[in-house]
Amino acid sequence: MTADSFYGYASILIFIPWLLLIVAPRGRYTEPVAFGSALLLSIAAAWFTFSFLTDGEQNGSLLSLEGLKNLFRNQAMLLTGWFNYLSFSLLVGIWQVHDARQEKLSHLVVVPGLVLTMLAGPAGLLVYLVVRAVRKGKWEWAERYRPDRI
Repeated sequence: MTADSFYGYASILIFIPWLLLIVAPRGRYTEPVAFGSALLLSIAAAWFTFSFLTDGEQNGSLLSLEGLKNLFRNQAMLLTGWFNYLSFSLLVGIWQVHDARQEKLSHLVVVPGLVLTMLAGPAGLLVYLVVRAVRKGKWEWAERYRPDRI
């Protein structure tokens, strides 16, 4: 299977767990499918990283912008970055659904944050946290990590 095939399959199949999180957040298989998908993507990212490290052509570096550009010229590392993004944003989406359930938030107010997390990662998490704070009437993290409480 080629790197292009891996990219194509992952980019299409990732919509299954996201669709479950958005449409059926309390479904029996929603969290296991979503978590399993994130786990498979993480394993794939590790595999592509390993294949990059063992192919002997390591022209990239994380210590400079030019080195980063060179690093992502390699298809294995480009896929590693993509799979990292997909898996991490999916884990954040799983957490949002789980947290909203514990906080007794309506799923309708969670959906915009989920969609934005799927599309723009941290921006979606920020939207969810703001919605959560507005609904609860307080920003818990600000209270928890105040300098006088640490």
